[in-house]
Amino acid sequence: MESIDDVDRKIIRELTQNARLSYREIGKKLGISVATVANRISKLEKEGVIKGYTAVINTERIGFTITAVIKLVIKEGKLLEVQRELAKEKNVIAIYDVTGEVDSIIIARFIDRQDMSRFVKRVLKMPYVDRTHTHVVLEVVKEDPVSIFREE
Repeated sequence: MESIDDVDRKIIRELTQNARLSYREIGKKLGISVATVANRISKLEKEGVIKGYTAVINTERIGFTITAVIKLVIKEGKLLEVQRELAKEKNVIAIYDVTGEVDSIIIARFIDRQDMSRFVKRVLKMPYVDRTHTHVVLEVVKEDPVSIFREE
């Protein structure tokens, strides 16, 4: 995979701010041709830099009012098996394999405490999950997965 250059970064920045921009609009903003924009975006997609396009949803507005960070301790040798199973759960936003006192961290969203409780109890029933530590998010200070492309 080739590394991305400044033009690629600028295109990505525009797309992260508004993925609905046309190639023509991006080209005009950056002072480059539509063909250059199209070729660069195609290259970025093929290289897996751009994985897809989606709407950013305010999950609280659709009823998912609780965000939880759930740390898992998983019995030796079964980490990937547990993570793959949990990845199928609709509430799970992210799963991270981490270093330290726990083996994995899950970010999940829930409608209410009962929804979260049912999920955690299901996780604890999994044969290779030793224990969990659940943290409820009180306030989101920053949640911006593409901030690395924002202008300084």
